[in-house]
Amino acid sequence: MSSADLEARYASIASAQPKQQQAYASWVASGAVDSEALVSQGAALGISVDVPNGQVAYAADFDSKRLPLCFDFIYCRHGKTTGNTEPRVYQGYVDEPQNALNDIGLAQAEEAADKLDALAVQPDLIVLSPLSRAAETGRAFVRRHPELGQRTEEWEDAAEMRFGAWDNVMVKDLADDNICHLFYLAQNAVVKPDGPYVSPDGREIAAENFVEVLGRMHAVLVKLNERMAPVAAAGTRPLVIMYGHSMAGAALSVLTGNGKQVDGEPFLGFDGKYIMPNATPVYLNKA
Repeated sequence: MSSADLEARYASIASAQPKQQQAYASWVASGAVDSEALVSQGAALGISVDVPNGQVAYAADFDSKRLPLCFDFIYCRHGKTTGNTEPRVYQGYVDEPQNALNDIGLAQAEEAADKLDALAVQPDLIVLSPLSRAAETGRAFVRRHPELGQRTEEWEDAAEMRFGAWDNVMVKDLADDNICHLFYLAQNAVVKPDGPYVSPDGREIAAENFVEVLGRMHAVLVKLNERMAPVAAAGTRPLVIMYGHSMAGAALSVLTGNGKQVDGEPFLGFDGKYIMPNATPVYLNKA
């Protein structure tokens, strides 16, 4: 498909947003989503969940509910893969050949290591997502500093959002009225498919929505606080570097108070132009 044809396809999908909204309303009304549970889950984090519109925003009590971190925190999204190069795919909890770093991504991993070296950081802990595109981005830095090997761990719960049946499917190949498009067109944090992703080896991986990712990543922050508490108690400000993904990183950005509002709207953005750039270390918390 040519670049012009691809842009025309994306325009056709965007113009079908009213149909997507209708499909979403029917999906919510069918009971496919536990609206009350999502609202409660968000409220516990200081996040307002608007299920009818599918969006999340900071609640008035967010600052009082935000988890205070005892460590400085740098997050780095993985380098480029075939999956996040046009034509775009949903790329979540998948680790197939097309999800590995491509040549550009491998170069970006080294560039990310250069940026960290320029900061002269001395991390107390490096956490890698178990998915190869993130883990390999992080190992580009660790290989330069063998002493960091003992401080480097892979955490399953640091992995990317699970897109279920949408995982590794090209956006252009999904029907115009599919509610999946509301994820990036309308920053819909509630949508998810009803079916799981089925890996090549037959494993079924259930989908989660962005609200559920917020809950998972909050648990990651709690675990990091517990791990770093002894270092902080000794009088040294710990530093954690995590290598992960766009949606997991977006959730952590929201939870650490770095979430961005959609232009002219009260709700938060996490995809499209609000997405983290590839292989760019970002401080999400610093004393």
